[in-house]
Amino acid sequence: MSDATGDLPLDPAAEDLEWYRVCSVGEIEEEEPFFNTVGGRSLMAVRQGARIAVFDDRCPHLGASMIGATVEDGQVECPLHGACFDASSGSVLDGPTTQDLVCHPMRVSDSAQVEVGLSRPDRTP
Repeated sequence: MSDATGDLPLDPAAEDLEWYRVCSVGEIEEEEPFFNTVGGRSLMAVRQGARIAVFDDRCPHLGASMIGATVEDGQVECPLHGACFDASSGSVLDGPTTQDLVCHPMRVSDSAQVEVGLSRPDRTP
């Protein structure tokens, strides 16, 4: 497996993670979020060029799903109230929330599968 995560390094605690297949790289359209549920978590994957990020499918403002979100100019916009987040890190860029999207460690396998690292069920974060 390669640890291709754009320019984000894997967390040193990655060995404490369980890795799940989210999708293939080809399933994530440029600037079009891809949604899937793996490991009991609803997730949103975003691709801009070669860079991919995987977030919880949950806006921190009111906990709503991000289905219907738009991705443009490096930002993900929540469809409910228009909160904007950095598409690479999930950092909030514009309210109404002040909380970031939850961003998960990810990697791309040698067979171009996007995998997300989630805390093992028997461990607490």
